[in-house]
Amino acid sequence: MLDEPSSNLDFAAIRDLRAMILHWKAQGKTVIIAEHRLHYLRGVVDRVCYLHEGRVSLDMQADAFFALPPAEREAMGLRALSVDALARQTVARPSDAAAEPYLLEHFAFAYPQSTQALDIPALPLPAGAIVAVIGLNGAGKSTFARCLCGLEKRCKGTVCHAGMCQRCLERAQTCFMVMQDINHQLFTESVLEEVLLSMKTENPEEAAQILTSLDLLPLKDAHPMSLSGGQKQRVAVATAIASQRELIVLDEPTSGLDYRHMMQVAGLLNRLAEQGKTLIVITHDPELIVACCSHAITMEGGRAEAPFALDEAGTARMLGFFGSMGA
Repeated sequence: MLDEPSSNLDFAAIRDLRAMILHWKAQGKTVIIAEHRLHYLRGVVDRVCYLHEGRVSLDMQADAFFALPPAEREAMGLRALSVDALARQTVARPSDAAAEPYLLEHFAFAYPQSTQALDIPALPLPAGAIVAVIGLNGAGKSTFARCLCGLEKRCKGTVCHAGMCQRCLERAQTCFMVMQDINHQLFTESVLEEVLLSMKTENPEEAAQILTSLDLLPLKDAHPMSLSGGQKQRVAVATAIASQRELIVLDEPTSGLDYRHMMQVAGLLNRLAEQGKTLIVITHDPELIVACCSHAITMEGGRAEAPFALDEAGTARMLGFFGSMGA
């Protein structure tokens, strides 16, 4: 029994996961997988059951399932059945090219008794944009996110924007981060209180609107730790929206989300960018990138390449990084 086994995995790890499932299958084992990411399961699963409101509403052979038209799949709230199909979708919206970028200078970080985890001499970040940060597991993406938000006090370097340069601890007052392990940032007794806590001035009506936009209002009185993983993820995104910080960093914000809720998050990120916010999205989710990101940055070994625009050529470059997992 595997419950969301590909969550937070890069595509190299997903290929290993796929090979392991096929190995178990060849041994005659029965494998049951609860999953939102579907592309890597083509050629692996024999049968697909679709659950709706606690019932099996569809039970079909895998070949028939993977032949479903995109409109029917999306109506069911399901993710893409192949990565290659994303290249045929609409290119993400452009950002405000005239906005002055954020400039990272002499960015460096090392864990105690460890080699350098981050070494970025200079890196521009487009302002008013949604920037995807991609790379294999262990490339330094989460460390980069924590340093950018001022959560690692040993981080060296500055972030300059609009005539102001901020060192590590100063950035904690102007940035907001949605962590990869969201259990570390859920503190209150209810979902509504969690959103109110992130606001400079508590506004229950605005908080209710944010929760409504993420299908969370019916859960407003629930304890955050009682929610499912995907629901917790949406609560964390709601707190980021409520913070109204100028620079928002989200580490795997669509982990465990189905197609509909992933698109809800993408729409809200687009709305924040239209308000002039700058969003940095650490992600292994090419569907999210195609849906909302305007730029991408590739990281490897604690180093970051300059951001590239996700125009037609840039989108092809990004999808090429993720690799082809199915026709």
